[in-house]
Amino acid sequence: MVRRVHLFFILFCCVFLGSCTTYPMTSAQPPDKEDQADLSCAYFYFLWGTHAEFNEQYAEALEAYEKSLICDQEASYVKEKIPVLLLKMGEFAIATDWLVQAILDHPDNITYRLLLANLYIQQEEVENAILLYNEVLEREPDNEGVHLRLALLYSHLEKYETAEEIFRKLLENDVDSYFTHLSYARLLQQMEKYPDAIREFEKALTLNWSKDLAYEIGYLYSTQEMFNDSLRIYTTITDNDQFDERAALSRIQALVDLEREDEALKELYTTRSSSKNPANIDLIIGKLLLRKNEINQAREVLTKLTRETENTEARYLLAQIAYREEDYDTSLAHLAYINIESDELEEAVYLQTRIHQKQGNIDEAIKLLKKHTATEAGRSPLFYVLLSSLYQTKGEYVAAMQLMEAGISIYPDNLQLLFEYALVLEKNDLTEQALIVMESVLDVQPDHAEALNYIGYTWADKNIHLDKALEYILRADMLKPDNGFIIDSLGWVYYRLGDFQKAQRELERSLVLIPDDPHIYDHLGDVYRSLKRFNKAREVYQKAYEIFKDEKNKVKIKQKIDALENQ
Repeated sequence: MVRRVHLFFILFCCVFLGSCTTYPMTSAQPPDKEDQADLSCAYFYFLWGTHAEFNEQYAEALEAYEKSLICDQEASYVKEKIPVLLLKMGEFAIATDWLVQAILDHPDNITYRLLLANLYIQQEEVENAILLYNEVLEREPDNEGVHLRLALLYSHLEKYETAEEIFRKLLENDVDSYFTHLSYARLLQQMEKYPDAIREFEKALTLNWSKDLAYEIGYLYSTQEMFNDSLRIYTTITDNDQFDERAALSRIQALVDLEREDEALKELYTTRSSSKNPANIDLIIGKLLLRKNEINQAREVLTKLTRETENTEARYLLAQIAYREEDYDTSLAHLAYINIESDELEEAVYLQTRIHQKQGNIDEAIKLLKKHTATEAGRSPLFYVLLSSLYQTKGEYVAAMQLMEAGISIYPDNLQLLFEYALVLEKNDLTEQALIVMESVLDVQPDHAEALNYIGYTWADKNIHLDKALEYILRADMLKPDNGFIIDSLGWVYYRLGDFQKAQRELERSLVLIPDDPHIYDHLGDVYRSLKRFNKAREVYQKAYEIFKDEKNKVKIKQKIDALENQ
């Protein structure tokens, strides 16, 4: 019961915090203590005040309450009304002062402390609220509601261990407290202790089943890829409400995740028969048929959908089908329906660009992307990257660099643009500037594996900052342990550091992942040569020579092979 009362006070205060209108305080003065209380007078003004408060006539209500206290200055039922009324009036500073004084005058009154703590929380003075709650617990050590609020505040401050300890003690005293199990579950989820969180969620659901809580648990199971359990939870919702479409679709998603596509498709058709939005179900059916590789059936469903609605996602899926079948004209015809207001715009323009490239129409692709980057509504960071890559394909590196600079001026913190810009600078032999840009990528995202790798490899290639280069590349390798290019960089920095055995191990591992990269063969040849394994060096140099396309690199490798022949 105590917990419910305290929760009531929180809700009561929060409901009326929206008003910000300011009203003057009345000048009424309480009587001398020697004066006898007039109880009937006090109650008359109290009733007057509650009626005015009910009608949201807050200034009149405040005046009535103050007159009630003139009649009976010890009327606690009136005093506890005033701070709540002040909060409704938006008089936070006056309410705070009033409650502070009330606590000094009545140090054992728990209500005043709870109201002031709630006011502090509204003003984000969480530490002050915690102090007040602890003062309450000194007087009422078994107050479950206050313990719960303390745990929630500690969670808000990310003092998870302290909050967890409070929850455990509460559950020791009341193993069947629904709200404690639920709050503890959410804390454990924040702490990424998912098995423990699931245990507490399930206990809360057993104590008090609700649809909202079932959705919350079902989603958690899905994120943890516990699809059988998510299916079980969502089924409890559909068992209680067979027309809950959200639950039905969640069940279907769980079936798809479990690779039970036939069952999912059957349930989709059942759901469609009672759906208020059958077009949305048709779209899902089309996607699932595509997943099952039933192309003709998917095309039939999606084509019917585009006839009946203006669904641009269905258009995009039809364009994808045509693209797979190399029917580029049909694909482009579908994509033409997707305008700048469509959610599928980026994907549509990307696919159009690919089709033009497939058809050898580079200039047409450039024209398309220039049109989109020219307007605020139609532009996207991706379009700058695509257009830059087309300029580079044509060998127009300066144009590519200028384009990226224009894109970054619009999207200064976009990591994709910054990263691609650095690569363009590299191709323009502006390596130092490229390094600066890559460092700015790390400023935004310190764990950007490709930027770490680029900087580390560039330093290793220049034979500078080798210890720092190793640190960067090891961080990149930890983030993406199976990336062959990062492993190549790791081998190369070990080579620069003179640790040829480690360099050999990493470079050979890199070749397993990327067997056709001539640069890795070149690096490995240098390592074998340093280990005096000249035959192996000659063998991998020859492989690099065969794979390299540009004459400059071929000449460099030929020189290395000739040097070995002359030893």
